[in-house]
Amino acid sequence: MAIINQATKELQVKIVYYGPAKSGKTTNLESIYGNVQTANPESKTKIVSLATSSDRTLFFDFLPIDLGQVNGFLTRFHLYTVPGQVYYKLS
Repeated sequence: MAIINQATKELQVKIVYYGPAKSGKTTNLESIYGNVQTANPESKTKIVSLATSSDRTLFFDFLPIDLGQVNGFLTRFHLYTVPGQVYYKLS
């Protein structure tokens, strides 16, 4: 989903990873985070993760990425993962 605000020149993009358990959703998010940190070590981007004691996603993982100005628009990506385990489907 993308929200374009012409008045403030902002573009916000929301991407949600959904799929079966252990399909690599969180791993993909961590890989993107690693690449962002490598490309821009001063980045204040952090992954927000709510995991169980066995490192499984409980509610969601969240990674905000601010790309700065792209074609005159302040561009932000919000990447989410949601749990794939059946017993967390209500969350």
